[in-house]
This record gives sequence, structure tokens and C-alpha cells, in this order.
Amino acid sequence: MLPEVRRRAILSHLAQVGSDTIIQMGKRFHVSTMTVRRDLKILQEAGSVTMSHGGAIFNGDAFQLHETHQLERANIRAAEKRAIGRYAAANFVDDDDVLFLDSGTTVRAIVPFLQGKRNLTVASNSMRTIDALFRYLPDSTILCTGGLLSSTAQTFVGPVAERFFEDFFARKAFVSGVGFTLPAGLADSQMLDTAVKKSMIRSAEATVVVIDSSKIGYPAMAQVMGTQEIRTLVTDEGIADSDRRAILDHGIDLQVAPIDAAE
Repeated sequence: MLPEVRRRAILSHLAQVGSDTIIQMGKRFHVSTMTVRRDLKILQEAGSVTMSHGGAIFNGDAFQLHETHQLERANIRAAEKRAIGRYAAANFVDDDDVLFLDSGTTVRAIVPFLQGKRNLTVASNSMRTIDALFRYLPDSTILCTGGLLSSTAQTFVGPVAERFFEDFFARKAFVSGVGFTLPAGLADSQMLDTAVKKSMIRSAEATVVVIDSSKIGYPAMAQVMGTQEIRTLVTDEGIADSDRRAILDHGIDLQVAPIDAAE
């Protein structure tokens, strides 16, 4: 069983039973306890579970058990997202920074690696990202937008969420999407969430696009940033050489996160 498939299976199992021991999960999935611990650590960093002594607890309630699409998204290409998160935190976040984080799972992967940064102020329109910030950065200043709650994605959207970012200023905004092409730029599939991302971008001194390599070359419905607007793009080392050259030829500062460094 591939690691990503196994992690989704472990997450689905925990969603059904609520909690389980590492030993029992090892037996259930026919892997070593070390492998289960490694998988659970990745799931915990994605905000899906909380590890306890000898086991793990599903981070959800009866409502969230039915959100299989969102849960799977958080763990697809998990190693690549962790690599991007580690790289972005190490290279683009400083002590005393003010940050905007969008609702994407790749952006959320940055959060665990912000530990050790001092005096951060972070705002997001995502309840899941806010929850991760609260767990990993309890001493930081954390701001949530409010607005219309999208129940499936657990993001705040609409005019209230958009106006929130008009009233604040950030040094850096981290945004992602479901696709990136050179003709269309960064794009997403949710129009209301895209409008919030655009508000973040307008109120940030600099914007860093973080997107895993599997999304490069794939278009989506709603443009977040045009190619000419993107200054910095961080992806993983799975990017094709042809895409790498083309992005660099367009003057974008392309930075590639090594996957091995995230393990």
C-alpha cells in the first residue's frame, strides 16, 4: 500500500472509531509501529489527528466525519506539502512578522514549522488553519476574519471576510490554489474563497505562492493572481524541467523545496 493511500485509510479508520492505539493500527494495516507513528505525525501536522501516549485521536466531531473530501485533500501529496511548508517557514518568515494565510492545505502545511518564530501575528479565514495556529503557536497573536462560514471547507467568505483584510496590513501573504498555468496564473475553483485571497494579496507587502508540483500545468475556473503579478513561487522538486524553465523565463522567482529535507 502506498504511503498516501495508507494515511488516508488510517484517517478514515480514526474518523470512524474516534481513537485507536498505534499497536492496533499497525496490526490492522499490516505495518510496523514505527511506520504508524510516522504516518500519524504527518496527519497531526496536517491538523487531522492528535497523537496521544501510545495512540491517536481524530480531530473532529460528528459533522466533520462526513467531510471526506477535505480530509483527503489535507493528506494527498503530504510529503510534498510538508517540504514546501518547511521551506516557506524557514526562508520567508521572520521574527515579528505579520502574516496572512489563505485556506489551502499547502499553506496550512507551513504552520507546524512556524514554531520557534517569535512574536508573530497571523490572520486567516480558515477555521482549520486557525485551529492549527492555536495548537502550534499558542503565544502568537492569531486573528480570524469572521464572515459567512462555508460549512464544507470551514472557511469564512463573503464581504465581511474580504473587508477584514482591507483593514489590516501584512508583510507577507501566503496563498495557494488548485492550479497554475503560465497563461492564466494561479487559479482556484471556489469563487468566494478566491475573492478573499485577492483581498489578502492587496493588503500584503509581498505575496508568496505555494503550490505542489502536481498542480502546475492545470487550469482552474477563478483566477487568484495573474502570472505577471506573481513574484515568488515555491513548489516541490517534483516539478518538470520544462515547467521550471518556463516559469523562470517569465521572471518569477521559482524556489524548489527538497522533499527529503522535510522527512
